[in-house]
Amino acid sequence: MDGAYSRSDSPMTGSRLWAGADQPALRALGVARMRVGTEGAPVGRREVRAHPFYILSELTRLDAPPAEPLLIVPPISGQFAPLLRDMIVTLLARYRVFVLDWVNARHVPRTAGSFGFEANIAAVHAAIRAMGSGGHVVALCQGGVPALAATARLSEAGDPAVPAALALIAAPVDAMANPTGLVRLLRDRPISWYRTVPLWPVSHRYAGAGRMVYPAWMQLAAVNSYIGRRATGDAEIARKMRHDDGTDPGHFPFLDLCTSVMDIDGENYVENIARVFHERALARGRLLFEGAPVRPDAMSGTALMTVEGEVDDIAAPGQTAAAHALCPALPARRRGRLVVADCGHFSLFHGARWRDEIAPALIDFVRNAA
Repeated sequence: MDGAYSRSDSPMTGSRLWAGADQPALRALGVARMRVGTEGAPVGRREVRAHPFYILSELTRLDAPPAEPLLIVPPISGQFAPLLRDMIVTLLARYRVFVLDWVNARHVPRTAGSFGFEANIAAVHAAIRAMGSGGHVVALCQGGVPALAATARLSEAGDPAVPAALALIAAPVDAMANPTGLVRLLRDRPISWYRTVPLWPVSHRYAGAGRMVYPAWMQLAAVNSYIGRRATGDAEIARKMRHDDGTDPGHFPFLDLCTSVMDIDGENYVENIARVFHERALARGRLLFEGAPVRPDAMSGTALMTVEGEVDDIAAPGQTAAAHALCPALPARRRGRLVVADCGHFSLFHGARWRDEIAPALIDFVRNAA
């Protein structure tokens, strides 16, 4: 739904208000103001598209002329969009930022149907078109494959909304290019196991009663286990626990953002594991969208950048860079590959490494593409 800009949502107060599995449908981004140099700038938010499973919002500085549009595609991985708040705030200094905000599936009535992997691609496709021509796309982690697929389809169709630049960050375009322990774990079990064991029906207490989901409590246990194994020594998580280097750690503690989790629609959960990690459908040329093969080789006008962390143990270097081989029509001058030394998964979008090293390189690449 189109409308006028309003003052964006306000930040939360206090600590540990976000952590846990009992969460609302959405969490506020809390970007009412942003710092520009030594001054503060007001930020407006406009709801562009409402869907049972997501909201597409546009954020913009109210004190500056309209800027180029840029879409951020978060992963459907159990966390809320504010986990990417550092990324959003940093890019707002230069762009009108569109954000796909996934809805906690326990709050989506069963009458809305399911939201599988193809629906994920369709959502990104629609968001890019809503953003209009001359825009750019930044997709993180599991949002990368749907974003690449949507861009490829727009390119093949000659759609004027095809992005000028696409940046993929820690995206498992080909998970077997450099498999991590997580990839091996996901591939160890047959897809039939994922269709049964980890899926639970939503409680009658919620609007989505009866919907089969990968439940937030199970995701929270996995996240806490991951954090617990990396909470000591010089690991990335341990460093962030000792010093939270986010843009607003007082209102948005890093650990809160990581451990505030939602239910994932069961169909999306299973199909993402099947298409990305078992079948490697995009990498092998077997991914379908709307009944037709997805063809990254049709991309010739969109500049492609891949960003990876040298010590990322979720999407290791090579998994994202595999996108370049799938896009042979792109000339060398419209490609970029950044591997960030001594950088783990979360620092690719949160904290000082993102703000001081990755964001400037990404902005330079996008500027050259435009």
